Amino acid sequence: MQSEISFSRRELFSFTPQLSLHQQTSPDLYLKRKITLSLISLAITLAYLGGLAFTHFKDPFIKLAWIAQNRYLQFLIFVILADIVLAGVKFCFDYYADFVVEHRFNLSNQTFTQWLFRKLKAALIGSIIGIILLLVFYFLLMNFHRMWWLLFAAFFFIFQVLAAQLFPTVILPMFYKLKPISDEGLQSRLSTLVERFGYKMSGVFSFDLSRETRKANAALTGLGKSRKIIISDTLLENFTQEEIEVVLAHELGHLVKHHMIKGIILSAITSLIGFFVMAQIYLSYRLWYHLAAYDLFAIPFLAFMLAVFGVLSMPLGNFYSRRIENEADLFALDTTGMRREFAESMRKLGKLNLTPENPPAWIEKIFFSHPSIGARIKAALPAGLGEQA
Repeated sequence: MQSEISFSRRELFSFTPQLSLHQQTSPDLYLKRKITLSLISLAITLAYLGGLAFTHFKDPFIKLAWIAQNRYLQFLIFVILADIVLAGVKFCFDYYADFVVEHRFNLSNQTFTQWLFRKLKAALIGSIIGIILLLVFYFLLMNFHRMWWLLFAAFFFIFQVLAAQLFPTVILPMFYKLKPISDEGLQSRLSTLVERFGYKMSGVFSFDLSRETRKANAALTGLGKSRKIIISDTLLENFTQEEIEVVLAHELGHLVKHHMIKGIILSAITSLIGFFVMAQIYLSYRLWYHLAAYDLFAIPFLAFMLAVFGVLSMPLGNFYSRRIENEADLFALDTTGMRREFAESMRKLGKLNLTPENPPAWIEKIFFSHPSIGARIKAALPAGLGEQA
């Protein structure tokens, strides 16, 4: 029987749901709920951008933007106003999808205040980064009408490299407290594994993911001297040292196989092709309506095309991501030989993150950035989980 979320009068005003004792724990139901909500969110965004692009819905935003005399300020005001309205439209939906559902499935540890504060912080940081990208984009659009797409693709490549450098040292600490792993035995074990392949890192760190969720995760972040491996405290608390080592070996596999660099290069190529196609369509659109490249009446059409391109390219991006994740899995298995430990770590991750072992194939191909848990276990233990390693 599915449980419900009940609200007391006090909780209605604090927006913090008091969950019933029997919370939903079905991985299949959770996956279905999250994908459905993601598709609805995507449909809302596309419908909103489509309305801006193809109707007079954008006119009030443009009139307000025209109060400013400077074209760059006009552009920023227009984009910010449009973004605020979209955020307002989606707020209740986001609250349900990211807060209520996560509590209903007993995954979130956040109060409403904590959730809202984190969301606002992410929005603020994203806005600062976004304004930089937008100003560069608009400058190129105003001054290089025919070649803006090529120059922006080049700038975007450089931006991605810088972001990879800055993320672990600047952005990540804004959301999580990073600290070196305190277990000396585990630290020695992991350091030996990394040094075996001749790599030096700023360290192996834990981060306090448990403040937000009971899910577990690990990642390799940064380039060069900023490179570090981060492991969530939830993973450290629930996994044995052998399981943690094989998880680290997976992350090390990304480094040895140069997956981060390859991913940035692939993203640059994809962006170059996408911007070129969009530029040609945008040119035809502008000529048809006799609009300049930087005209505020034309910009929403470009934004709509960018969103559509992101949707169409998502399966390709996920296909590549699953491929490199599989390569990292095989590297971890070959390096450590700990096949049962790897399989058990996958099972634990599936339970903690409420990820079904064997989702429908079409869902995995379209939405999953990693191979399914079942596929990863099968790769580690082809004869089944019951087989002794």
